[in-house]
Amino acid sequence: MKYFYIFFFNYFIFNKYKMDSVDQETRLPNLMAVGEIPTDLSMDMDTEVLDPVVNNQNGICRFVLSNKGFLHSFSKITLCVDQAGRNTFPVGVGVHSLIQRCALRIGTTVVAETDDFNHWMGYKSMFIDNDINYERETYTTSRVMAHDLVYINDTNSDVTERDINASGIILKSYNEYFTSANGNNGNTTPVKEILTRNAPVFSVALADLFPFLRFNQLPLFMIDQQVSIELHFEPTASKKRGVAVKSGGTGLPFNMDLTQTKFIADYIYYDNSMMETWASQNRVLNWTYNDYRLNKRSFTDAQLQTDLVFDVGGAGRICNKLITALELTANDPDLEMVNAFNSTAPDLTGNNNQLAITNLTYNDHRLYPIDRSNPALHFHDVIQAEQNVPQVCRQEYNKQGGAIDGTYTYNDYVQSSSLEGLNGKFQYLCYRLNRNERVNSRGIQISLKYTDALPTNYVHRTWLELVKTATLENGKFSCDYE
Repeated sequence: MKYFYIFFFNYFIFNKYKMDSVDQETRLPNLMAVGEIPTDLSMDMDTEVLDPVVNNQNGICRFVLSNKGFLHSFSKITLCVDQAGRNTFPVGVGVHSLIQRCALRIGTTVVAETDDFNHWMGYKSMFIDNDINYERETYTTSRVMAHDLVYINDTNSDVTERDINASGIILKSYNEYFTSANGNNGNTTPVKEILTRNAPVFSVALADLFPFLRFNQLPLFMIDQQVSIELHFEPTASKKRGVAVKSGGTGLPFNMDLTQTKFIADYIYYDNSMMETWASQNRVLNWTYNDYRLNKRSFTDAQLQTDLVFDVGGAGRICNKLITALELTANDPDLEMVNAFNSTAPDLTGNNNQLAITNLTYNDHRLYPIDRSNPALHFHDVIQAEQNVPQVCRQEYNKQGGAIDGTYTYNDYVQSSSLEGLNGKFQYLCYRLNRNERVNSRGIQISLKYTDALPTNYVHRTWLELVKTATLENGKFSCDYE
């Protein structure tokens, strides 16, 4: 009996050690996930500053990555414009206005791409917190979309004395706004650091270019194919590149300083044995992620005021939601604070706000039993689709409320204007598909009508959020739509 207990004890200790060893291997953290890691896990970082293999003003900028480590999702691409005058990048979009299209390629496979990326960022930038916009985005991307309350001294010329009631909301630009005794506005010029004449270098995060990478870090060391990033710039002749100061004329070309176009790639490394163990346990990697496809068409104001029904695609795909923008086109978009990156609300008839009436049809069913027309419901649909609240005021979304103080300008532009300012320039419409069904062969149809619209032309854009899957096996990458 004594020998039996000794044998049992040794057997138990041996197997416990063996199980603990196996358990330690199977409990390896997900090294691809963006987020917290165990505190006892050692990690090294290698930063590489890459020059583009192709780079020109009017075409493609291409970077080729090194196949090593894990690619950090918030690696940056730096861009610079050297332009004389008191010019800026568009409000709410910033340096992203330079990029018309972006694509992530692995071998010959296009993993993710977004067309009209600069217009897309006009929508995504709405969800950045006001403090982050003020403290960080001003200097990293030049978005400049932070808001502030303005207090007018209406008693005397001493600008140190302020009324206790705010007169409205204006852009927060690090300079104090005031109205002197004679009614002149002061200190409404953007801070000097964001003026293009100082040739500031801004950066674009990889996770903003490709939402696929926001939650996943690519294991480049396991990929045997070339990994490249392509940026298609807005043409030099395009006035979408920036915003010219109103008093300085129009049509100024925003030429890029190509010597400042760099890719700052961060590669993450863990203990060599851990990476080998993790790779051996994950010989086949699968991702499910969202990719965005663009549908674009033009309307006149007369067409927009009729009952429009048009196809936007999505046939045979799984689509989670749609985001639409109605750009009010102008001859000189560089004479608008937001440039062409807007989604315009219906016009006013006298003092009455008009309506955007809309619905969506797919798989022979209407998304809403009754057409949506209430602006509050439109705003609610955006919140529901994104699970986040847009950081814009009511007037900026649908021209209601009158919160923007009309006596102040930004870079000589009236902030409360419907043409050059922020009034009604952020009425994006979202449709969250709620039945988790594959779209049939008829695709998705949108119905839209504005009861009143400014007499000009419009460009309607729809981004479809489609479900895509990717597989990495034996060093080869492949992907397809669900």
